[in-house]
Amino acid sequence: MRTAWHEIWGCASGPAAKLAPQVRIVAGAGVFAACMIAPTSTLLGGIAAVAVASCWLCACWPPLRVVRAILILGLVVLLPYFLLAPFIDPGRGVATHTPPLAIVAGLFVRGMTGLLASVATVAVLSASDLREGLVRLPVPSLVSAILLQIVHQTAMLAYETHRVSSAISVRAASAGAGTAWRMLASLPRVWLPRIVCRAERVAAAMEIRGFCEGDLEGREPIRVRLLDGVALALVAAALVLAVAVRYLRMR
Repeated sequence: MRTAWHEIWGCASGPAAKLAPQVRIVAGAGVFAACMIAPTSTLLGGIAAVAVASCWLCACWPPLRVVRAILILGLVVLLPYFLLAPFIDPGRGVATHTPPLAIVAGLFVRGMTGLLASVATVAVLSASDLREGLVRLPVPSLVSAILLQIVHQTAMLAYETHRVSSAISVRAASAGAGTAWRMLASLPRVWLPRIVCRAERVAAAMEIRGFCEGDLEGREPIRVRLLDGVALALVAAALVLAVAVRYLRMR
């Protein structure tokens, strides 16, 4: 996982990059919702979720290194859930009469497809595209500003963490268990002040430039093209497919 957070944004080069920013956001949210709605504990639901996420991933087409890093992260985080299969009672809860292994497999498929759909959406949106899309969507300006600041501050935190870890590695301070624990304990005294100082500088720069909620306006008028309509129709079809599969599962 050497892929930096700020390097993922806007790195995709697939056909979805030609869509309007707001359409990319809606399509990504729709694909993610379809992966969450589909009953992945069943074979049909799992195939539907994998197909929808794979199609969106191919449409966005992020770099192979990003996909590989996300797959490794998903395997590391989600594979240990299979160890819980022997402790699941199939006679309780909503998963009645569902084998424990199928329940865990459903969680694994849902987690992986949701992760891939989210990363593909992030990869097909640059920071400016995200801002433009949020402005054009019926989202409150305060919510848009908060989301944009979350993205910006997360990138800043990742950058500062990378710089601190690089400085530690260069000075060979990461060797030895005792040294590692001492460095971990001293991080709040080094890392947090740097983050606070940088946040204050960003706030001062925003204030000098007159940044406010009223500045969140689109640069161009909203124009929905035929390609955007086709993409939204396909996403709607994916949502309908997920709902239909879940309805058949409940019958």
